[in-house]
Amino acid sequence: MSSPDPLVTRQRTRVRHDIQALRAIAVLLVVINHLWPERLPGGYVGVDVFFVISGFLITAHLLGEIRRSDRISLSQFYARRARRLLPAALLVGVVTLAATVIWLPAERWARIAREIFASAAYVENWILTASSVNYSDRGQAATPAQHYWSLSVEEQFYLLWPLTLLVLGWLLARGVSGRIASRNGALLGSIAVLAAASLLFSIWQTGANPAAAYFNTFGRVWEFMVGALLAVCAPAVAAWCARRPALALRGIAQLVGYGAILGAALWFTEATPFPGWWALLPTLGTALVIVAGPELPRWSPARLGSWRPVQYLGGISYSLYLWHWPLIVIAPFVLARDLGTADRVALLAISILLAALTKRFIEDPGRTKLFAGARPRRTLLATLASVAVVGLVAGGTVWAAGAAEARDQARLDAAQGSGCFGAEALDPERDCADPFGPAMFPAGGESEAPWSAVAPECALQPDERQIFAEGKPSYVECDFGAGRAGGDASVPGTSDPYRVWLVGDSHAEHWKAAVNEIGRANEWRVAYTMQGGCPSVATPLVRAFGGETDQAKRDSCASWITEVSERIVADAPDLVLVSNFASAEEIDDGSGRTQPEQLAAAMGETLVAWANAGAQVVVIRDVPTAGTALGPDCVSQRGTQQGVQRGAASGACVAPEAEVLPPDPQIAAIELLGDPRITSVDLSERFCRDGQCSGVIGTLPVFYDTDHVSASYARSLAPALSRELGAALDRELHDPSTR
Repeated sequence: MSSPDPLVTRQRTRVRHDIQALRAIAVLLVVINHLWPERLPGGYVGVDVFFVISGFLITAHLLGEIRRSDRISLSQFYARRARRLLPAALLVGVVTLAATVIWLPAERWARIAREIFASAAYVENWILTASSVNYSDRGQAATPAQHYWSLSVEEQFYLLWPLTLLVLGWLLARGVSGRIASRNGALLGSIAVLAAASLLFSIWQTGANPAAAYFNTFGRVWEFMVGALLAVCAPAVAAWCARRPALALRGIAQLVGYGAILGAALWFTEATPFPGWWALLPTLGTALVIVAGPELPRWSPARLGSWRPVQYLGGISYSLYLWHWPLIVIAPFVLARDLGTADRVALLAISILLAALTKRFIEDPGRTKLFAGARPRRTLLATLASVAVVGLVAGGTVWAAGAAEARDQARLDAAQGSGCFGAEALDPERDCADPFGPAMFPAGGESEAPWSAVAPECALQPDERQIFAEGKPSYVECDFGAGRAGGDASVPGTSDPYRVWLVGDSHAEHWKAAVNEIGRANEWRVAYTMQGGCPSVATPLVRAFGGETDQAKRDSCASWITEVSERIVADAPDLVLVSNFASAEEIDDGSGRTQPEQLAAAMGETLVAWANAGAQVVVIRDVPTAGTALGPDCVSQRGTQQGVQRGAASGACVAPEAEVLPPDPQIAAIELLGDPRITSVDLSERFCRDGQCSGVIGTLPVFYDTDHVSASYARSLAPALSRELGAALDRELHDPSTR
């Protein structure tokens, strides 16, 4: 049996102060990044520091158990993990759910409740992965449970790594005989292969789908494996470190390691492709700090890490990580305003206080006293029961959210038809005293999502008629004249339906609710196809929403619009409606011309082909970008009737038109084209008045998220859109508000 490893633990009763200092730095990086993202834009690398520490400590513990008994007691290991992690995590989750019901609008309860349960079951990272690959969820507000993603990744590592070590040990025992050094070398090589495979996967996925790569366990395994490699090498490194001349090198290594971590926190931003290659900087920096060991030369500034406040912060880092994010998300709703500097400092102090109390009364007793002396099976059964209870509470919250949404829908139905309801409140011919007044209900309900604006007359088409967008079916047909008698009212004297296509990205999709109403009033046959983040031209998309697009996205967009164009030309519809988030999308044909000029050339190839097939093409000018000024957070905090009753200022969710309504490059492109068959409509006056745009109009929340119009507000736009389309088409359309 080997001697105790001084790199892993100097004494069984002592915690390595360098690792506690790393924990303190890691949690502070994350918390400061969340409170002041502009000051520490790369603070999210604190999570990577935690992953390396976990890989090192857990692997060292498991290898020690193998050396002592030649086995791993899985039941004991899992029971210890449950006692260590679950009590605090479940407490914060339940308190967060209660605070959600008390202070957050009911429209958000269901999603948060599902994420709280996913966090308790340690699968939150996969929930976020699924959301991140769904373009429609891009503008969703953050939930107070999202930070559990990293804990989910860690728990999945804890679940699988002991089993993996046992399998590796079994294989190596049969494939490698003889000296312990040979077996350690083989284990080291095996772990290195796992690390390399995970790193390569992370690099690939970060390029192909960076949002999903961030939460994917398989793309994070290599960070744990870096720590595992240190644990395997610990005896040899400890022997080398025992030599006094190495002390200065260890001091330099630790300083370089801390510098790499802090440099990443300062230099990285949200635009940094992460994790991928860039995650090597904080990960290897953490490895350098750990491998240098706790003993340092007197001159090293890293000795400050042994300062008692730093060590204490490292001790409460787990609970501090748990508490800080729910407080940040929920506090603006409690205060009914955006957080100021004093608020953020207060939240930091409250987070530390709650973490200290949780460590003292929940974490420590849970680890040392909970089910003390009980068989591991009892602990594990209690764990499953606790998760089940959280699931029941979350399920009840989802049910309550549905009931609240039904009440809001009843109020909405009762209010429709009012002269100053929704977009009609900005009708120049109406005298509505307070069109920007408070909303009747908060924004962000799932029924208000643009993609939820389905109609019974619409059906997803079978595969042989489908148009696939990024592998998903996107083609829907709606027959609003089914069962008509005596022909189509919109085409007098004929029995042929008036055929319409609505094409574009998700900013075309949020017009579906209005187009459905117009189509129903005029007995149209409507076809929909949209692909998120893709402009309606074949020219390569190079940037979207501030980030570079990869080749796979460019190819997908080009393939989709090419098939759409061919289908429209073959179908020869009467009308094609187009809308895109063009101000956030950049194409490049290699000419160096301006975006309107490039769009005009691209449209000359695409939209003109549709017009040549007999269609009138109408581009709908893009809407204001809600962001935080007009979006659901503002409306929910202080733009509702309930908020006004609590003392929040009415009409607070407004912003200057010049800031939130940028020029639409598509409209400029149409003007350059000068083709009378390709025109545009502009409904900006139904979002803004006298230079001000609002997040609430006619008691309706205007936006579902940061840039998509809510389904109810889009529906209220139907009469105005109908009139604008009638003028553009030089034909009279039936008013959908009269049906």
